[in-house]
Amino acid sequence: MALLSSLNQSFTPGSLSQHMSVFDFFIPGFTNITNTASQALGGNWTGYTQLMCLFALAAFLKPYVLQLKYWFVDYCTSTIYIKPSDETYHMVQTWISSRGLDDTARSILAKVRTKRNPAQGYSDSTKKALWYAPWEGSFVFWYKNNLLYYKTVLVDNGFHKEEQISVTCIGRSRVLKDLLGDCRLEYLNDLKNKTTIHGHRDDHWRKEKAVVARPLSTVIVDAKQKEPLIKDIRDFLNPDTRRWYTEHSIPYKRGYLLHGPPGTGKSSFSLSIAGELDMDIYVVSIPGANDQMLKSLFAGLPDRCVVLLEDIDAAGAACSRDSNSEDSDSDGDARSPKRGVTLSGLLNVLDGVASQEDRVLVMTTNHPQRLDPALTRPGRIDREVEFQLANRGIAKNIFHFMFGQPEKIGQVSRLKECDGDVERQADEFAAKVPESEFSPAEIMSYLLPHRSCPATAVQHCGRWVDDLRKEKQAKKSRLEGWD
Repeated sequence: MALLSSLNQSFTPGSLSQHMSVFDFFIPGFTNITNTASQALGGNWTGYTQLMCLFALAAFLKPYVLQLKYWFVDYCTSTIYIKPSDETYHMVQTWISSRGLDDTARSILAKVRTKRNPAQGYSDSTKKALWYAPWEGSFVFWYKNNLLYYKTVLVDNGFHKEEQISVTCIGRSRVLKDLLGDCRLEYLNDLKNKTTIHGHRDDHWRKEKAVVARPLSTVIVDAKQKEPLIKDIRDFLNPDTRRWYTEHSIPYKRGYLLHGPPGTGKSSFSLSIAGELDMDIYVVSIPGANDQMLKSLFAGLPDRCVVLLEDIDAAGAACSRDSNSEDSDSDGDARSPKRGVTLSGLLNVLDGVASQEDRVLVMTTNHPQRLDPALTRPGRIDREVEFQLANRGIAKNIFHFMFGQPEKIGQVSRLKECDGDVERQADEFAAKVPESEFSPAEIMSYLLPHRSCPATAVQHCGRWVDDLRKEKQAKKSRLEGWD
């Protein structure tokens, strides 16, 4: 009893100043501070003095509160970071916007929306519509009964600053992975029947846009060229083919060279290949790259994708060492290879030690004769396909495509069989178009203004042929005069 009485006396309020509290081991002077605060709040001092004491107490405790905060963040929370150079950035932004959470942020970025949904039509409400996104700010939101903290900051990335997203939760990161999983599924669902086109900024890939997948039936080329190429790509992507490549220790990749005059459908065909096979397409601008940049870009390619190198001869890096500048024209200038991508750098990324596998490489050129034989040898280019100017069959197919009635299959338009009147008009139109003189793009450009009246297109076809011939001849004369 005497011991209990002694303990009770030691813990009376009046004895706090004489006895050290256990908190004094963690916060030196804690007992004296609490006694002073107790007297101040008890009314022994004036209101002004009480206020000053409270400010002093807050200033004294601030370092300890910050230490507690840092300790809590380090040991009791999980954070996931997302860079804008990764496609995960678009997944998270799409998910945040679809739920209106971007309106929660107090700091937002306002931009004019450059892309709109065609289904919305065009009106005053859609003209230069605004788009908002969180910017250098933060907000909290609930996800599956968990409170999450969303934050965006600008980080220095060498020559420029870029936005970085972070999402924080209390506890382990399982809930964050679930969130990104939901973002991914919603993002993929939005991309159904679409082809994602990736460009690059310096040595990082960036998503440019997602377009409705273009069926191969809408790319008008000779069936004798189209069908074997599609069959070859499908055979390559077959799982049994991949297994065979692995068993025989052969690099699993395939290269195609599409060549022919401008406007014959080389780039459109490449985009349609990606859409038909449900693959993303990564477009490299050779003239704007260098060896190190090209190496980094190829190293960052995902599995199962189409890589498009357009106008491979334009940079001069792939040109034959026997070619000279006199062979160049306005469609493909032979530029000095002393800057940008070199031939050896291009060959290294195609099949060097660090070359990327599991991809379909498509190169296009208007001048295959200029390419160095080292680039076009088997193993680097597995199949060459020549895209030709329009013959009578192609001209007829283009007319069918323009004036036949489309039908909807999902979200993709395909062509129905043409009726007898359109069939007759297509034969008449194809008979008036000279063989192998005009490109499919030129024919389609003529038909577009007449899209609502096929009879008018047939009627004025002869005059269009004459005018286009005169235009081409005048252009050729100008070029010869410059030479």
